[in-house]
Amino acid sequence: MSLRAFATRAFRSTFASSSAMSSAFPRTLMPQTTTLQMPQQHPPSSLLFWAQSTIMRSMGSKSCIKTNRSAAKRFRIRGSGSIKRNKAGRQHNTGYKTRGRSNRLGQSAGVTGKEIEKRMRRLIAN
Repeated sequence: MSLRAFATRAFRSTFASSSAMSSAFPRTLMPQTTTLQMPQQHPPSSLLFWAQSTIMRSMGSKSCIKTNRSAAKRFRIRGSGSIKRNKAGRQHNTGYKTRGRSNRLGQSAGVTGKEIEKRMRRLIAN
């Protein structure tokens, strides 16, 4: 035990009550006690909100939706920005269809309708 710790312990045991201490020493000589204040901590919920909002701001979008893999296999974005899709009806039962009809079904088509195109873009965004 260091000399300082020993002296402090002896001092406290001698003057157990504050009235004895105040009578023995004038106010200026009494040891001053200070309390250390810890910096204010954010509650976990606000810290979590801060982290999420920072991540979202850095990504530059409102939300991060995963690519829908089935939509990504069925639709492509053309160079012009429109969405390309394949026509249905050419896989089987083509024996009674005319050659011109089968050939037309083999060509790609564009997605029509603003709402449908918007939905498809959201699915294949990434």
